[in-house]
Amino acid sequence: MKFDLIIIGNELLNGKIQDKNAHFLAKLLHSQGHDLRSVHIIKDDYQEFSQVLDHVQDKTEFVITTGGLGPTKDDKTKDFLCEYFQKKAVFNQNALDTTIKQYKRNNREYDQEVMNYHYLPSDFIPLYNPSGYAPGFMYTASSLSIASTPGIPSEFQAMIEEVLSKIERPNSHTKHIIFKTWKLPESHIFGKMEPELWEKLEDFGEVSSLPHKLGVDIGVKMTANSEEVLSELEVNLKKLFFQTSLKDFIWHVGAESLEEVIIQKAKAKNITFGFAESCTGGLCASRITDVSGSSAVFWGSVVSYANEVKMQILDVKGETLNSVGAVSKETALEMAIGARGQMQTDIVITTTGIAGPGGG
Repeated sequence: MKFDLIIIGNELLNGKIQDKNAHFLAKLLHSQGHDLRSVHIIKDDYQEFSQVLDHVQDKTEFVITTGGLGPTKDDKTKDFLCEYFQKKAVFNQNALDTTIKQYKRNNREYDQEVMNYHYLPSDFIPLYNPSGYAPGFMYTASSLSIASTPGIPSEFQAMIEEVLSKIERPNSHTKHIIFKTWKLPESHIFGKMEPELWEKLEDFGEVSSLPHKLGVDIGVKMTANSEEVLSELEVNLKKLFFQTSLKDFIWHVGAESLEEVIIQKAKAKNITFGFAESCTGGLCASRITDVSGSSAVFWGSVVSYANEVKMQILDVKGETLNSVGAVSKETALEMAIGARGQMQTDIVITTTGIAGPGGG
């Protein structure tokens, strides 16, 4: 099924906040065999909203809007939809029941005299919001369906599964296999090492290549009429890849990030770890703790940006810092030993270097 996303909010266009919903939706739809056709970020303006909806509705099957469902005057999505579909906002008992349920979840009372969550455009149905107070809503008009959710990422992500549960899954079976490589630039992979690889991969499905700082992610989106055929394609695809000269440069097969793989490996091996960070200033810990379940294996991090912290907390010797400096393997080793003693973990990883705004 083809989807389009309309993100509504002036704050997205003046730099106050950054959108996270488009990436989440694209990844989720892709995993379920759907296509995110386009993403539009617009102001809180009806003319822009109607122009975008006019533009996409003949090209797509499902439109999702985010933002503009809150209680303040700049939350106008409901008004936009009423005007566009020529509906009136009317009392909706299901919306009231849904909203009361959401409020009771957090021991709050819904004030019907002040709030208007229980009024929806006629013929729209409410959508339960498991993470917030404003319900979403959904409407089907001829061949187009439209669903509206709050723009707050935690609420959008919690609600989107309910939205997708109301549509039919594709008849075909789809799987996206990603081979994560490191150390090699994209041009070297497809230009020198394996110049025929792209064409070979196209025999399996749609090919993509995503270069980034760590390496290159090579993806193949495969479609088949049954899970059995799809599984056979996956086996043959992996066999092809690991027979190429890239086999020693593949560090993971799957969509998981480096941080997710680290957590998975540590759990599988029952290993605990921590960091002693200098130049990274806590970034390593932040990226690890972004992964759900990291607390099972990650103990913490000592951010020893200043030499005084290295000496007082991590027992780095003053003579080491004076003789070879903070940016040295000797200091890194003493940081690791000191942090491991403090945290009592199996492994400590340290970072020290020059990584400030001026580079190094």
